[in-house]
Amino acid sequence: MRIVTDYLDHSAALFPDKMAVVDQYRTVTFQELKEEALHIASYIIKRFGRWHAPVCFYLDKSAYCISAMMGIAYSGNFYTPIDTKMPATRIEKILETLVKPLMITDRKHLSQVEQFSGDSDVFCLEDAMNEPYDEKEVRKVTNQIIDTDVLYVLFTSGSTGNPKGVIIGHRSVIDYIDWVTDTFHFDENTVLGNQAPFYFDNSVLDIYTMLKNSATLCIIPQINFAFPIKLMEFMQYHKINTIFWV
Repeated sequence: MRIVTDYLDHSAALFPDKMAVVDQYRTVTFQELKEEALHIASYIIKRFGRWHAPVCFYLDKSAYCISAMMGIAYSGNFYTPIDTKMPATRIEKILETLVKPLMITDRKHLSQVEQFSGDSDVFCLEDAMNEPYDEKEVRKVTNQIIDTDVLYVLFTSGSTGNPKGVIIGHRSVIDYIDWVTDTFHFDENTVLGNQAPFYFDNSVLDIYTMLKNSATLCIIPQINFAFPIKLMEFMQYHKINTIFWV
């Protein structure tokens, strides 16, 4: 694998109709995940022409977040998740560090984003999904990405008062996930139960193990962690067999 989107291409080719991501609202197959990502990538390329630039997404935790990650990666840019529960002061510091990043949100959160986005360009996920994608144009861009290009920037908790951006490239994630897969024998029968927020690096194992191995990722609703019995029932119902939690 050269870049992480190769994982998604491979899994969508092998298991197009297999469950990739399950959240509390919907179930997304590998083919659907790929198509959603291509919609986002095509929209970024056609409308904004960004390259090697920061793109933030401000969305509730769901399968759409992973579609956004992959769409941003397909477009030759790098992503930063912004949690919808983050304090405004933290978000402003992150956006200041990234310097006018492109921002993805949905109509539900658009008015919130407009309050702190400043001069950054903003677009709604729904608009990208409603426009046809041009996979040939996306591939022209994706073919220019190299494995040392930046994939994402995650920000630390900011214990010193200022969150610091940690820069990670495609090759680092591929090396890590290859090691994780070999060490723990993950495969298409793996069902991961995600607990970590997507702005926290612990979630990288969940997301990219799913993509590489054609596994299934269940995003566990946060409320379940306050009720252990409900949590166990959820895990049993979804046949979760792998967890990596703090």
